[in-house]
Amino acid sequence: MVRGLKRTLYRAARNLRHPRRLVEARRIRAEVAGFLGGDAVLRGYERELEASGLRNHLLEKGREHAAAVGGSGHSLGAIGYAEGGYLYAIYRHVTPAVAVETGVANGFSTAFALLALQRNGGGRLHSVDLPREVGRDYEADTFYEGEGRAGIPSGAEPGWLIPPELKERWTLALGRTQDELPPLLDRLGTIDSFMHDSEHSFECMWFEFNEAWPHLRDGGLLLSDDVNSTEAFPRFAGEQGRKPVRLARGMALLQK
Repeated sequence: MVRGLKRTLYRAARNLRHPRRLVEARRIRAEVAGFLGGDAVLRGYERELEASGLRNHLLEKGREHAAAVGGSGHSLGAIGYAEGGYLYAIYRHVTPAVAVETGVANGFSTAFALLALQRNGGGRLHSVDLPREVGRDYEADTFYEGEGRAGIPSGAEPGWLIPPELKERWTLALGRTQDELPPLLDRLGTIDSFMHDSEHSFECMWFEFNEAWPHLRDGGLLLSDDVNSTEAFPRFAGEQGRKPVRLARGMALLQK
């Protein structure tokens, strides 16, 4: 309780120092709530998430990651908890039967999606990941130079921090999305949602968006992290004539 109060006071003080950040956060929340059908709907999903215990689980796993890779220059690759809540709410709201994502790493954002599918009582998440294991040597061109250096602990599997009971609705393919995504989409046919969170180069993002979009059903969602890292997302949104719904400063979705 004391720690929670300290976090609340810290956030309040931080927002007072950065009023623009507070205004932007409120605008993003309003966009998400508008997409869902109102703030009451969003609050309901947030209460579900809080009651699930996932946040505390991820916090503990984050400590384990820091202890395992500390000083290596590799990150957890985690989105913020607020953004994770928005992602959870989106998956709860659209109830995808067939969801696809690229980029798993330690599994932080994947856990929010899988919890939503479990709560929905249906659906399956198909992921593609090229994991970077801390302490392992790779050829020079294995990873994108601009990658945020998210790394999994030595000996761990991609998505290791996801609660085991959530993995029942999960399929993981290992490899580059340029190699693995096209055959996966061809095999699945029509999909309900797609999320990019792998290599954040223009070339990779542009490739994934253009591969996934034709497979999305009408009304399906294309989500992307790091939308501000290149021109790929705003350019794609413009070409498709879709207005993005922001989920964070660097995360947004398009509805087909």
